Amino acid sequence: MSQETDPEPSLVPELKYEPTITADFFCLHTSPPLHIALHGMSALTHTRLSKNAFDLCLELMEAGVKSKALADIVLYILNCKNDAK
Repeated sequence: MSQETDPEPSLVPELKYEPTITADFFCLHTSPPLHIALHGMSALTHTRLSKNAFDLCLELMEAGVKSKALADIVLYILNCKNDAK
């Protein structure tokens, strides 16, 4: 039989950020790596949203706004902005 011991503290990875879950979304203010990843995905998919607008959309979804409804509104606004040019 082998004796089980706790691993040395230096060998255990330290979690710097522990995401908090509210509803079905992660709280991005407690998970900077997730926040950075979502901004990267936004840039890769050319959402045409500024960093501030994208952050606002994420906050609205965290607060419970339906993502499909938010997407419809954002697309409508972007199309109106494009038509005004």
